[in-house]
Amino acid sequence: MKNLFYLIIFFVIIGCSTNKVVYWCGDHPCINKKEKEAYFKKTMVVEMKELKKTNINNNSEIEKIMQQAKLDEKKRIKQEKDLIKQAKLDEKRRIKEEKNLAKQIQKDEKQRIEQEKDLIKQTKLDEKKRIKEEKNLAKQIQKDEKKIIKKGRETSKQKVLIDTGFANIEIEATKFKELVEKITKKNLFRPYPDINDIPN
Repeated sequence: MKNLFYLIIFFVIIGCSTNKVVYWCGDHPCINKKEKEAYFKKTMVVEMKELKKTNINNNSEIEKIMQQAKLDEKKRIKQEKDLIKQAKLDEKRRIKEEKNLAKQIQKDEKQRIEQEKDLIKQTKLDEKKRIKEEKNLAKQIQKDEKKIIKKGRETSKQKVLIDTGFANIEIEATKFKELVEKITKKNLFRPYPDINDIPN
């Protein structure tokens, strides 16, 4: 029974002793399970290396490599986080600029519409003013024509007194026009018309 007990203890000791195994991701040992799984998904290969207790120098080198790999992984993760953060900031800035641009476009459109309305309003007012002025002008022309006709009637009744120095001649306005026409016809072919030659 003692032998059996020693034999069981021997197997337990051998079974419990662990050989250190390190997973390799390409040219460096994997830092953690996440990196191991990521490397496996990429290449579908993961190397395992067994660390022996006897090789102390090799262990220290592997530990250095592991520490360096951990540092590199931390740097890579930090850079990725920074890149993601920068991308989010850029996206926010782009969205904000687009919103500002849309607001500016709406503002410009409103101003353009208001200007068009004001222009239409001003055009209507100018048209009304022009029509009113035309009506007033037409009324004034009619008044002036009536005055001219009235004056014409009055002047046709008046007599014109011409003092020639020889004798005073009294002529009505309608006869005066006839005299002017006769004088111009008579003196049409003369180089210098004689305005004192008054026909009877």
